[in-house]
Amino acid sequence: MSSMQNNNFNVFDNESGLEQFIIQTPTLESSSYGESVKTLFENNGDVEGIVITENGSPMGLVMRTAFFQKMGTYYGNSLYMKRPASLLMDTDILKADVNESISKISIQAMNREPRKLYDYIIIYKNNAYIGVVSIQLFLIELSKQNEAQISVLKNQQQKLVAAHDQEKLFRQTLEYQSAAVRNLLDHADQGFLWFGKDLIIKNEFSYKCVSLFGESIGSLPYIDLVSPYFKDAPPDIFQMVFDSYFENYSPITDNVYLMLLPADCIINGKNIRFEYRRIESDGQKAVMVILNDITEKINLEKAMINDQNKQRLLIKAFTRHSQIKQMLNEFREIFSGEYRSYFKDDCCFADNLNELFRAVHTFKGDFAQYGFISASDKLHEFEDALLQITHRGQIATISDVEHIMKDCDPEKILKDDLDIIYEAMGSSYFDGSEIISFPKTKLAEIEDKIRSAEGPLTPTAAIALVEELKRKNIKIFLEQYRDYLQYLANRVIKNMPIYLVDGDDIAIDEEQYNDFLKALVHIFRNAMDHGIETDEERLACGKDERGLLECHITRLDDKWFTLIISDDGRGLNIDKIKEKALKTHLYTAAALEKMPKSEICNLIFSDHFSTKPCTDSLSGRGVGMAAIQKACINLGGTLEILTEENKGTSFLFRLPYTA
Repeated sequence: MSSMQNNNFNVFDNESGLEQFIIQTPTLESSSYGESVKTLFENNGDVEGIVITENGSPMGLVMRTAFFQKMGTYYGNSLYMKRPASLLMDTDILKADVNESISKISIQAMNREPRKLYDYIIIYKNNAYIGVVSIQLFLIELSKQNEAQISVLKNQQQKLVAAHDQEKLFRQTLEYQSAAVRNLLDHADQGFLWFGKDLIIKNEFSYKCVSLFGESIGSLPYIDLVSPYFKDAPPDIFQMVFDSYFENYSPITDNVYLMLLPADCIINGKNIRFEYRRIESDGQKAVMVILNDITEKINLEKAMINDQNKQRLLIKAFTRHSQIKQMLNEFREIFSGEYRSYFKDDCCFADNLNELFRAVHTFKGDFAQYGFISASDKLHEFEDALLQITHRGQIATISDVEHIMKDCDPEKILKDDLDIIYEAMGSSYFDGSEIISFPKTKLAEIEDKIRSAEGPLTPTAAIALVEELKRKNIKIFLEQYRDYLQYLANRVIKNMPIYLVDGDDIAIDEEQYNDFLKALVHIFRNAMDHGIETDEERLACGKDERGLLECHITRLDDKWFTLIISDDGRGLNIDKIKEKALKTHLYTAAALEKMPKSEICNLIFSDHFSTKPCTDSLSGRGVGMAAIQKACINLGGTLEILTEENKGTSFLFRLPYTA
């Protein structure tokens, strides 16, 4: 593909029209899908824009920056990948006949909105599309050539005194055009600066940079200026990337190096995104930095997320009234003093503390599942305090637990979320007795059994029939995790996986299975956070873009059934599990070498065992798997892990009908 830098601008001819500036860029028909746009940009790193045509006639533009900003939103991929490119294009475009004068086009270009600075001018000849002219490079080249002309005319001034007046007028015109370009940059809602190999900022920078940094930045070392705002990226990272960039000689890989630089930070209370561009000055490679204030965009996204969370909370409160009420009662009991029951037996204090930790961790997952996002975040902070006690080891006592519990008011933890529910549904929404519902078909089935019974029912038989009414299909409870998976997918910025609940219909007692069903939240969270890959990873592995998460139930006999929860993700990393076991001194290297794969997998059920390098509100505590194992054992069931690298992981539960 030709680029404007490759054209010969040594002799600038204002009369020859726009043909000298024309470059070629890809075109797509308006009916093409958004994924075609994405593929073109990804396969052509130097392509900044794509012309959208209809029957060969240009209809609009899709610029790289605008496209990936749309793709960077939470629903970008879902909204645009399988929809026509016409939905992505900008129809407010600048068209010009190839024979129109440069002066006329330059005035039109400079009068464009600041955000259109990097768009293309679409050029046609005899009403047929022939190429584009980059507004940015057109104005920059125009400015460069103006400066060159000024230098030439100054030299001629000594020899051409008679042409002095004409030269002066021409120079003033060129200076006006250069000033107009600078004025355009200064009034754009972006910051512009550039530097060469010495990494010293040139004096040509926009006023927005001064307002952002609070000082004139000309002649300052770039890394010294910006690195204090990137706390997670030391100055060495910047230096290493720029050294590699300036030693490299390929424009394509140049962009790859610049993409490695950290992009987002906060400067004086504003969210700023840094965008790096490869440019040339006097034949030497340089870097242009574009600073975009995305504060308003981030605030808008946060507001949208808050609204979505509120809607989700209200829907859950309406459809899961009894489950949420039970969860709230249990939570209030534990945080109002019932936690002491965990420490009444003679077991090791550390084991009792881990038991309490697992209960809190499960509450955190349940809150997130039912839309109590504020309460879930607050419990995450409480976990930090509880974790500090576990780190004290043998010197930790119940007094330490009492101390942090004293400052933890359950009503304060619940207040923000309950206020949303009470505002919409009334403050007495969770008051009153519970109603147990069951299908009419179930009632008819019980009536048939009573009528067909020989003689009066014994108390034992009557109780059995009542108990049968309380039993529900386990698929009902597994289906409740569907919208929670969508919430998790949004949190980790992945596609919602295909979620299947299939197999035999098994009726269980909700009350007996309550702890187990709640603890399943840890498997689903780990599957989305650790197991299922990003879209890019999955495509690179030859997998479908959407992952698969399946719950399969199989009836074994009249007493037992199996539940297999599986994903088609990365699988457990056996090497990382071994590394963690060595680091925490659970086993020696020799013992791990002799250990079968199944036992190594079971190490994830150990308290505070996690291969995740850092903890966040979703995972990393290392107690979720321990909670699900204990809930399974309490039912009298067994749990087995099957995993294969890059194929996925399955959790196989063997469970009784009645615990």
